[in-house]
Amino acid sequence: MFFYLHDNILISYAFENELLFKIIFIMKRKQFLALILIIAGVFTLLFYRNSIGINLTIFEWILIPVMLFVNKPNKLNFLSKSILVTLILSSIMVTVINTPWTIFINFILLFSFSTLLAFKGFRSYIHALGESIVRVFTTHFSSQNYSDKNKDDIKLTNLFTKILLFGIVPLATVLIFLLMYFNASSKFASTVEPLFNYIGRMFENLNITIVLIFILGVIVANVLLRKSKPIGLWDMDISSKDDLERKRIRHFLTFKTTGLKTQNIMGIITLIALNVLILIFNITDIQSVWFFEWEGDFLKEFVHQGTWILIFAILCSSLIALFFFKDNLNFYSKNKLIKSLTIAWIAQNIVMAISVIIRNYWYMTYFGLAYKRIAVLFFLILAIIGLITIIIKITNKKTAFYLLKTNSFAAIIVIAISSFVDWNVVIAKYNFNNYEKSFVEYRFMANLEDSALPYTIKTKEELKTIDSLQNKALPTITSYSYFWDSEKYFEMMELKKSDFLERYQTQKPLEWNLSDYITYRKLKNK
Repeated sequence: MFFYLHDNILISYAFENELLFKIIFIMKRKQFLALILIIAGVFTLLFYRNSIGINLTIFEWILIPVMLFVNKPNKLNFLSKSILVTLILSSIMVTVINTPWTIFINFILLFSFSTLLAFKGFRSYIHALGESIVRVFTTHFSSQNYSDKNKDDIKLTNLFTKILLFGIVPLATVLIFLLMYFNASSKFASTVEPLFNYIGRMFENLNITIVLIFILGVIVANVLLRKSKPIGLWDMDISSKDDLERKRIRHFLTFKTTGLKTQNIMGIITLIALNVLILIFNITDIQSVWFFEWEGDFLKEFVHQGTWILIFAILCSSLIALFFFKDNLNFYSKNKLIKSLTIAWIAQNIVMAISVIIRNYWYMTYFGLAYKRIAVLFFLILAIIGLITIIIKITNKKTAFYLLKTNSFAAIIVIAISSFVDWNVVIAKYNFNNYEKSFVEYRFMANLEDSALPYTIKTKEELKTIDSLQNKALPTITSYSYFWDSEKYFEMMELKKSDFLERYQTQKPLEWNLSDYITYRKLKNK
């Protein structure tokens, strides 16, 4: 009872008494191990022989309070609060939408949030993400220190390291040599064969699948709940500043090729030329892209090659701007002209990004929506945000850390929002609603997720109507042998429909999700 009523007093006293501290440390370690096993048990109950559905939402709603309890944060900063809210919304959308993209982003958010709790004070999401990726592999073999004051004094190897070094490594070594000897000598093989048969009988009634699921649950719980030693990104994040500070640099040579005056003149000459060049490009691009008229061709060069080249050009432009304003040139008294030229250069790159969006718009108008075309739009939104933050960096003398912090946060929020929409339904609705002017690629439409089935299943009469209009408007495209005809599409969709209905009727309660439910009801009504 004394341990529970006077926990804080006892811990503070324990630091002065080495033996008592070790007792408390062992007690807490056993409690932590019990918690890991309980979480692994819940994980097994929810996911054994169940595909991902409402079970993932239930698991995370149990796990998030446990993560908060274990780490006991006094106060969550802005980044932690934002990721927590986004994670909760994402866990709901897993049940509502249940697309692979939604599930993947949910996992990223979950592991990121565990890192933000384990290492309090992260301000940049990109640093937290990097730490999260490393923790997936290193957490199991790092020592668990419950006290920051004694983290350099107490070096206790955790259970996972003991299992690896004292169990898995010796066992694997013995098995390798056993197999070599077994295949090298028939006499040895006949001698040890009864042992193999005995081991086989021991495990024949053991459910290997449930054991593997439980082990996976232990690994997941260990990563999400265990503290580990940071790899250096946390220290870098904490020590970084948003605002630039002027550095006093002593030069030992009379001729300074990298002096501020030299950098300023070089930058002015370069940026004048680049501004003129991009101005000419933007004028021609506006004429050819913004007022585009389609002549029935594939638009491959117009979109595929042009888009990625321009995106690469925008990224290079950002690096050039950052190169000129990386250090003391920000504080140079005669930098007004180069600053204005750089802002003009970035602004023209924003115009270029808008042109790329318009290119993508024309492509989607005549060839329909697709995953990559939607992804390009989101990428360009992030590119424009990045260009705007570069202008802010230049005008307000911000650091590269500010750019990393702001843009990585914008990236995870935009990407998370993209996972809150079932793009399969959006693509199916748009493409079939615009078949009079837009090409419908049957092969692609047949490969959409099951949630699109109510909108991609068409009768033979509907497909004949679509074919007649497509052949008339797009004769050169529909003649390609790569694309499916309506008959093959109809057969594949009927097969896909029957497979879905059969799967849904055998779906278990923990696999339930709203998307499948709505799809099933619409198909039955249809």
